[in-house]
Amino acid sequence: MQGEDPRVIEKLMQQLVLAREEAKRAIEERDKALEQLKERELTAEKAERASKMKSLFLANMSHEIRTPLNAVEGFSRIMAETDSAEERMKFLEIIESNNNRLQSLVNEVLDLSRVEAGELTIRKKETDLRALCRNIRLSFKFRCADTVKLICDEPTDNIIMITDQNRVMQVFSNLIGNALKHTPSGSITFGYRLMNQNQQIKFFVSDTGHGIAKEDINNIFLTYVSKDAETKNGHGLGLPLSKIIVEKLGGNISVESELGKGSTFTFILPFEGTVCEKSERSRSLAHNSRTLRVTLRPQSQNQKTILVAEDEESNYQLIKNVLGRSYRLVRANNGIDAVTLNDDEHPDLILMDIRMPQMNGLDATRIIKEVNHHVPIIALSAFAFEENINEAMAAGCDEFLAKPFRVEDLIDLIDKYLNK
Repeated sequence: MQGEDPRVIEKLMQQLVLAREEAKRAIEERDKALEQLKERELTAEKAERASKMKSLFLANMSHEIRTPLNAVEGFSRIMAETDSAEERMKFLEIIESNNNRLQSLVNEVLDLSRVEAGELTIRKKETDLRALCRNIRLSFKFRCADTVKLICDEPTDNIIMITDQNRVMQVFSNLIGNALKHTPSGSITFGYRLMNQNQQIKFFVSDTGHGIAKEDINNIFLTYVSKDAETKNGHGLGLPLSKIIVEKLGGNISVESELGKGSTFTFILPFEGTVCEKSERSRSLAHNSRTLRVTLRPQSQNQKTILVAEDEESNYQLIKNVLGRSYRLVRANNGIDAVTLNDDEHPDLILMDIRMPQMNGLDATRIIKEVNHHVPIIALSAFAFEENINEAMAAGCDEFLAKPFRVEDLIDLIDKYLNK
């Protein structure tokens, strides 16, 4: 650049520096704008996902409330019509069991509110773990299907533990209730063991059910991630609440599962209390635990057959007590059984629950209607939003009856199709 005016060169250099600074600012502003756009997109995505999960949660809560309410409504009516003291006591036990389910659900929602407000309280006292397990077994007596065995597995020595009895029972109930959703047949085993030289106590609930997919295991303790409103394979509010309660008690909770082989939930708490050795122990609760067995009354040959696709034991008990004297009832515990029994039994009418394990009622209805489009199918569902009714009718259902239903409405619908 020999011969060039130094002032020109200096000016060009200054312009170059300014241009570089402008370019740098432009790049920074671009990056900032891109980052803000990304944040807005993530925020919108999170909001949309949160909205969807809360909608699913509300739909699931609607189902969870309607299911026990259906049993309370139905058995309250038929209890007043029976002259048998034995039947009245059985119906009362079913009503009380479903009342407890409703109360537990309300408590879970309230507990979630307390947790979010930082107000969840723990009240520790002496707790007899054997008595606690006995109460749990009794509370689930009418919630187990006849294909599921509930087993209590506890140590020989009785254990008195200083803990919050109600909270431990709540965690147990949540885990067993969750296991029932995913175990159409087999067994559910619960119990406790002392470990680490009596420094800790391990509680466990193990089932032989569907199991959990690997991609879902890390999310099942998170609030609002339930898929129960869409399928039978989801997990409800009880699991995140159980995690919160266990951690408040100074412990931790975990799960091991293999898809198709079952799951084992374990929560470990620090042990403070006494171990009472006994030379003679009462018979194991595992041997005493029993599940409800349904035996239909003998039917005459001219009675019409109704296929009842219902996985909830108390709901089937209600239908059986309302219709069992007038019709021959065939029970299906899931959608696959409903399809198979439709081929084998050729029912005159089908009562179809919508949310069932292995195959839901909508898919079962579609398959059945392809084979026999003349058979009337009445959907019975605790999912009673307009879109649920539309989906059922689109699948081929002839009628939709929302749970809880009035016994008279069910009888009227049966009469409409079978006693024209």
